[in-house]
Amino acid sequence: MSGPQNNLKEVLRKIQEIQKSAELTGENFNVFSILDRERKEVTTHSAIIAELLNPHGSHGQETLFLKLFLKQLQATILNSSSESSGCLKSFLERLKPTIDASNELTGFKVRTEKFIFGPEEEEKGFLDIVIESDDVYIVIENKIDTEDAERQLEKYCNHIKEIKKDTKVLLYLTPEGKGPNNLTLCDKGEVALEYLSYKDFIIKWLDKCITKVSNFPRIWETLHQYQMIVRKLTGRLPSKIEDALNKYILEEKSEELKRKILEELQHKLQCEFWKELKEQLVEEKLVDKNSKFQLYKSVNDYKEIPDEELGRYIGHNFLGLTFSIRNGLLYGGKYKVAFRVDYQKTPNYHCFNYGFVFCTKDTLQKVNIEQYKGDLEQYMRLEHPHEKNKPSHGQDGWLSWKYFQYEREFVVFITESKETLIRKLISEIKLALSKARQ
Repeated sequence: MSGPQNNLKEVLRKIQEIQKSAELTGENFNVFSILDRERKEVTTHSAIIAELLNPHGSHGQETLFLKLFLKQLQATILNSSSESSGCLKSFLERLKPTIDASNELTGFKVRTEKFIFGPEEEEKGFLDIVIESDDVYIVIENKIDTEDAERQLEKYCNHIKEIKKDTKVLLYLTPEGKGPNNLTLCDKGEVALEYLSYKDFIIKWLDKCITKVSNFPRIWETLHQYQMIVRKLTGRLPSKIEDALNKYILEEKSEELKRKILEELQHKLQCEFWKELKEQLVEEKLVDKNSKFQLYKSVNDYKEIPDEELGRYIGHNFLGLTFSIRNGLLYGGKYKVAFRVDYQKTPNYHCFNYGFVFCTKDTLQKVNIEQYKGDLEQYMRLEHPHEKNKPSHGQDGWLSWKYFQYEREFVVFITESKETLIRKLISEIKLALSKARQ
């Protein structure tokens, strides 16, 4: 294991070097992140993709980005097993000489949020992105966090079938390239249905776009910033760090060994993060220096962890810190309100949770608060951003809670320096505490 361990040390050194450089050069500055636009389907992702595809877009590059998109689409469907891809393949083959040449595509227009009519209310709707020419009608249905509405894609397919074009296409775009719930929507080959992913298709397309606009710094920088949030959205690492991993870790032939090294890398970085976070919280006088980390298995089953043993528990679900936020005790001195930040890991996402919890006085163990809920309204000011996942408040001790750095793959410890991450998280904690005091 000496080789892999040496590789791990080298990767840690390289990642710290890349993170430090990013801090010094301002590479981490991202206007989409600052404005909290990373996961907005319509106002961020659909708007940017459509603007790039639009031959009359403000980028001034005419059909450059559209041609690259169609070329990437051609490469994607070469090995497609979809029975409905025939008409799309034929169209792209006919278009290939123009796509490959330097001359412009003609007759294409791009629209967003196109309204479709229907005799019944349930047959009306909005198409995210439409790419149209004399003989092709391509609809992009964009999904980040939302699920399909009832009969949504069936409605879209019925609309597309009615269009008088030779080639009719529905591209279903998701972070991972997963298909819709109903897979029998576009039958009989009338509509070509293809599943695209941000993780593969969009990142590759953006790579090609970026290489073509090196002489246009404003466009180049915007595309870089957008690609950064697409990488975060899909759990992809920044390209420099990905290159370092490829050099020092991914060259290992054993897939199991690769997985173990990457897991150990994340565990080491996460352990450093938690210790530094506690130090900063102590310095901010939010946490007592004698406070212990806690690991929750359930509301009634938890374990306190001394700092020196923290590394043994990194990677477990619901590991974090709970600290009191008020000197006053509640309900005859039996309970108090505390603030908790922990790490949650499920098959679909890895993230931090933070928010207010109702606890015992001495152990800060979370307590069912249903019966006290009406008396604790001033702390219930945080709103969970994904209502469908919202738990039953009270049963698990949470008064209110939010995600921080919501990720499908928990690469945030590698993506950002622990200093940047801690600064952001402490800022969020202070904001939450200030809301509770209003």
